Amino acid sequence: MFTLDDLLDAAGGRIIHGTPRSGERFVGGAFDSRIVRPGEVFFALHDQRDGHAYVADAIGRGARAAVVERAVDVPDDAVLVQVASSQHALRALADRIRDAHPIPAVGITGNVGKTTTKEAAAAALGARFRVLRSAASFNNEIGVPLTFLSLEPSHQVAVIELGFYVPGEIADLCRLVRPRVGIITRIPERPVHFSRTPSVEAIASGKAELIESLPKDGVALLNADDPRVAALAPRTSARVVLFGESANAALRASDVRTDNLAAVTFTASYEGKSTQVRIPIPGRHVVVAALAALGAARALGVPLEEAATAVATMERPRHRMEIRSGDGITVIDDSYNASPAAVQAALAVLREVRGRRIAVIGDMLELGTMSADAHEEVGHEAAKSTDVFIGVGELARTAVDVAKRDGLRETHVVADGAEALMLVKRLQRPGDVILVKGSHSLALDKVADALVGPVSVQ
Repeated sequence: MFTLDDLLDAAGGRIIHGTPRSGERFVGGAFDSRIVRPGEVFFALHDQRDGHAYVADAIGRGARAAVVERAVDVPDDAVLVQVASSQHALRALADRIRDAHPIPAVGITGNVGKTTTKEAAAAALGARFRVLRSAASFNNEIGVPLTFLSLEPSHQVAVIELGFYVPGEIADLCRLVRPRVGIITRIPERPVHFSRTPSVEAIASGKAELIESLPKDGVALLNADDPRVAALAPRTSARVVLFGESANAALRASDVRTDNLAAVTFTASYEGKSTQVRIPIPGRHVVVAALAALGAARALGVPLEEAATAVATMERPRHRMEIRSGDGITVIDDSYNASPAAVQAALAVLREVRGRRIAVIGDMLELGTMSADAHEEVGHEAAKSTDVFIGVGELARTAVDVAKRDGLRETHVVADGAEALMLVKRLQRPGDVILVKGSHSLALDKVADALVGPVSVQ
């Protein structure tokens, strides 16, 4: 929360329209008029679109003020604050709020599993603290500052997801986040967004900016099961804790069991103590998220058993291994995005289920020179994991062709999500389990939503 004076002082802005309410406090910020909440400030940013075109819409949806770079037409009672740069104003305000609330923070990065780890860590820390956490995947130069605009005096710890596109980005975000605990999940051989970076090594170096920013009395939690992540340990002066199923993990998972599509359970051992853990998301790959969450909780003083109990109550991220039911079918909705490692993990879950298995897999985008090999590998896995394989997009055609050569009898290629939905509706039978996954821009979340209807059972 913040006041208009906070905004004006931090951003060096001036009021060019409207009369502010005396003593008004704003509850947060937004840059998308479609999801603005009453009492927020709308920031007219130059992102994929010019936010100035949506100021009036944001005001109509309840925004109490807007930060702009030029005058726009709005109702008479709307407050406009003009600044030189709306994005710089957003960051300056976030820095000011962070200065006033120096609570400990947990930073989370990696190419796979950031959001699930964030939700698990927020749940584990929630056993003892009121937690501020990133909304959705707010993990960049816009989303992270917006998260801190929602910081309230009652918050005791922050859990922040950090993305990486260019060198120096995470280091800059860490100057705002000021993490005391840093988590790196996985950096697979074929990472998402590879086309934007020169090499996997460059990605690893960018992720290491998180643990390089930690104070000496901080804690770096690194995935022992990922050699590329574990090898980053010398890059930090903080205490390093390796977590995973490997023998060299200080925070270790053993006796891992999968409960069909309901959950994963395991025994966590750390600092001479052991406890049972249940994470309500399918797939062995989520053990990484649960362990990292337990490590973050322990680093900030939450007892291991309390943290494990709290992890079982974590909020399932939407469209990320979300199990949904409708019309006699079960949908594994993992439609938010797709990378080679994430698709392989989702197919591994599908492989273990009972019933006829249908996989709707869309193009994996932004893989650059890795694209062909990555889609071929998906085809091999699909042949072992599915009864019906539907590829969405031209890149997915490669995977379908490979699956067909491997002996999978029923395969299809469609152009887009709408065609995929029509095909699935025609093919589906009661009892089917349908996996939906693809790169975010394909909007396969709409396919998953349409398959189950407006209400999710689980």
